[in-house]
Amino acid sequence: MDWYPESGETPLFRGGASFASGRAPKVAGKRWFRDDQGHDIGDSLPGWPPAPVHEKKGEKAVKAGKSLGFLGKATAAVVGGTMELLGGAGAGSMINIKGPDGSTPDDPALEVEDFPVLFAPFGTAAGTVPWLLDPDRRPQNYRTSLQLTDRRLLFLGGAAVGQPAEVLWQAPLNQVAGARRHAFSTTGSDVTIGFTDGSWIRLDLGSKGCADKTVWVLSGNTQPVELTPAQQAWAVKYTERMPGTIEPVATPVPGAAPGTLSIEIIVHRDAEHFLKAGPLTVDAEGKPVIG
Repeated sequence: MDWYPESGETPLFRGGASFASGRAPKVAGKRWFRDDQGHDIGDSLPGWPPAPVHEKKGEKAVKAGKSLGFLGKATAAVVGGTMELLGGAGAGSMINIKGPDGSTPDDPALEVEDFPVLFAPFGTAAGTVPWLLDPDRRPQNYRTSLQLTDRRLLFLGGAAVGQPAEVLWQAPLNQVAGARRHAFSTTGSDVTIGFTDGSWIRLDLGSKGCADKTVWVLSGNTQPVELTPAQQAWAVKYTERMPGTIEPVATPVPGAAPGTLSIEIIVHRDAEHFLKAGPLTVDAEGKPVIG
């Protein structure tokens, strides 16, 4: 394992994370970085290198900026909540657009006419996240991930699998207002994470399971779920050839049968070294769920 929690800190989830990209025809494969006036600030954030210039959209960007400003203020009021306000009201019923999976935009101003992945009024938290989250800017083969613990949200980065990761950015969970998954996205795994200062970022987490797990944790669920005796027995058998003390960390699987958990297993070798296996989905009877 190349990243270690602080003493007494419990890791809850780690998975790949990058800024999302648009799905609707006008914004497919594109992303923008906005301030509260709708201006693109992607090339003016401190320390950010230049990126390919995406097509400008004139008045549409101005209209989106007004929507962004409203949602930014709304987000600031949802301290510790689930950010239901980020779903957008009213505008979603005005445009008839669906993805192949039947999903529809939460807010067409932010997903059809424009596609901001960072909303950062001056001096807010979103404007400090690492530029390496942007696939258009980071070096080839560089990978970024999201790490959640019961104390912090961190972004980690590394040049290759197997090489040590570095901490790119971190914030205590009390600065996070919540998170929301967006079904209308390239892989169905986009998540908007809001901060208590009203700023927010939109990430692609790679899979619906990773997205749901992130939302669950950032909605205030930082205490690991207890395994059933059958799940505990499965965990012991799964790790029988891994010497050390096992620590299962589990979260519910939305939409699955009652008791089904997504389980990651931390195998402690000593005070500073451990391995992590999973996540694997296991039902209440201790049987792995395939697919």
